[in-house]
This record gives sequence, structure tokens and C-alpha cells, in this order.
Amino acid sequence: MNAGMVEANIAAREAVPQRAIRQVSPVGKLADWVCKRPGLNLVVVLPTVLAAVYYAFIASPQYVSHAYFVVRGPGVQAPSMFGSLLQQVGSGGGGGNEDTYAVQTYMMSRDAARTLIETQNLRAAFDRPDADFIARFPAFYRGRTFEHFFRYYQNHVIAELDTETGISNLTVRTFSAQDSQRIGRALIGAGERLVNEMNERQRRNMIASSQKEVTEAEDKIRRIELAFAAYRNKEGLLDPLKQSVPMLQDIDQLKAMLVAAKLQIAQVTRTAPNSPLLPVYQHRVEALQDEIARANKGITGPDTSLVPKITAYDDLTVQREIAERELAAATVSLQTARAQADRQQLYLDEIAKPDLPDYPEYPHSVADILIVFATGLGVYAMGLLLISGAREHQIT
Repeated sequence: MNAGMVEANIAAREAVPQRAIRQVSPVGKLADWVCKRPGLNLVVVLPTVLAAVYYAFIASPQYVSHAYFVVRGPGVQAPSMFGSLLQQVGSGGGGGNEDTYAVQTYMMSRDAARTLIETQNLRAAFDRPDADFIARFPAFYRGRTFEHFFRYYQNHVIAELDTETGISNLTVRTFSAQDSQRIGRALIGAGERLVNEMNERQRRNMIASSQKEVTEAEDKIRRIELAFAAYRNKEGLLDPLKQSVPMLQDIDQLKAMLVAAKLQIAQVTRTAPNSPLLPVYQHRVEALQDEIARANKGITGPDTSLVPKITAYDDLTVQREIAERELAAATVSLQTARAQADRQQLYLDEIAKPDLPDYPEYPHSVADILIVFATGLGVYAMGLLLISGAREHQIT
């Protein structure tokens, strides 16, 4: 009986340290603490374990191809950091990069996505057999329409501008290094075609504007020529200025004859006052004066004279001279516009072609698992605070 009690006491003494060890073990305490909190398991532990399993055994590697380019005009260099700052402050965001932004916007647009689907079989690049069921497109949790694909496309194709250097960075992320490089090359080619289309559109606009001015000047000259023809048909004169020259010459001759006749009268009156030639000379003077008056009346008389006709003709002549000068200026402008348009106004300069990645950049397994854990822990802590606050509110 005593021996049995001794053995029981010895067994009890040996069991006490083991229980003490279990009580002070941090792992045991943590396990007990976790097991007693199903909310923690549901919100923190389970998502973290699922994320770890996904990234360790399921997640497919994703390769990123990088390309660098700038969009420039003739003689335009990429702006420096100080120049970019001045552009942003002085012109509201760097107007010199408008063409670059246009190319970037196109690369991430629906048109670019449709073009890549038609020419590069873009959907197949995101629906490879080796792609996991969560990261691929289509997936069970997203639709299959083009709009769903376009949102997926915008997450995998990104074009950004470095405002300090003026260099654009194009990144393409797919499940294959070759696909990423191929799509990057296709996007660079699409950007070059867009720049060429912009140049051609600008060329057409420049030439069309100058050509319109030339056409308007030519039409104006044609209208003036028609006015000349109508004037000649109405007045029966080809050129009243030229046709008035003989009339003026006749008047000058008549005036010369009148002066000679008056001199003869003066001479005869002085030498032979009673000469029978005086009435003849006087009659001749009167006839010459009448003839001169009629000739002057034909030039400077009423509406039937040459003066109104010459005035109308001079007006048409001035209009034609102005129109001819306008046509000459418009022709020079057209030639200048064509010379400028023949040069390429913009061009896309590749600084670095789309590379072939050697290793996958995605997924960031460790970082993503930590994010899941931190997010779950934050949600759990917030839930505890809300529950604690609700209990205190009930007690009060």
C-alpha cells in the first residue's frame, strides 16, 4: 500500500514539469489562442494559407517586356528635368509632350486592343494552357466581353511618360517572354503608324488651307475677267485708256492749230488791219474752238464720255492687280506649305526596343502573401474594435 502511494507520488512529480512546460511554451500558447478564435482563423489564417498555396503551387509566372521611346519633331530634343518643370509651370502641364501623350493613349486604347486581337491574336496570349485559372483571361470571376478584356488589357499593357527625361516606358506583361516581346513590338509599330497618320493629316490640312487660298484667288481673278468682258461688251471698248490716247493727241493738234491761227490773226492785224484774210482766220479760229470743245466733251463730258468709262475700267484694273497679288502670295504660301509638309513633322524614336525577359517579374509571391496577411489582420482587428465598442454600448 505504501509502495503504491510512493509510485503515484513519483508519477505526479514527473507529470507536473511536463504540464508546466506545456503551459509556458509560446507555440502552445499561440496555438491555444488561435484555436479559441474562429474569427481569426476565418479572416486571417485561412486567406493567408490559401494565398500561400496559390502562389507556391498554382500561380503562373508572368514576364514583362520593357520598351523606351520618345516622340519628336524636326530638331526637337527631349526636354530636360528643368525644361519639363518650366513647361508644366508655364504652359499647364507640358504642351511639348502632347504628341507623346497621344501615342501613349492610343497604345492603351480600345483601338489598339482590337488591332492586336486581329493581327497578333492577343486573346490567345492571355489564355495560354499553362496560365493559372485566376490570372488568365477569361477567368471564372470575370466576364468574356470585349469590355472585360479591355480592362484586363489595361492592367497588363502600360505606357507611362517620365516627365524628368521626356522618355516613355512601355511595359507588356503576359505568361510568355516571347509573347510579351512580340506584343511590345506590335505596339511600337502601331505607335509609328499613328505618328505617320498624324503627319499625313497635318500635311493634308496645311496643303488644303493653302490650296483653298489659291483657289479663292483664282476664282476672284476669273470673276474680274468676266467683269472686264461684260464691260467691253457694254461699252464697246477694249481699253478706254489706250483708245483715249488718239483723242488726246487730236485735241493737242487742234490746240496747236488754234494757236497758229491766232498768231496769224495777230500778225495780219498788225501788218494789214483791213486784210480780207482776217475774217477767214477768225472763222477758222472759231471752227477750231468748236472742234476742241466737242473733243473735250467726248472725253470729259456727261455719262457718254470717256471719263466715266475710264473710271469703271480703272476700278476693274485695280481689282485685278490686287487679285493677282493675292494669287501670287497664295501660290508662294502653297509652295512653302508643300515644302514643310514634305518633311516628316513628327517621328517615333525607339531608345530601347522591346526586350526578351529572362525571368518572370510577376507574381510577387512573398509581398502578396504579406499583403493578404496584413489585410486580414487589419480587418480582424477592426472587427474586434467594433464588437468591443458595441458591447460597451450595450452595457452603458
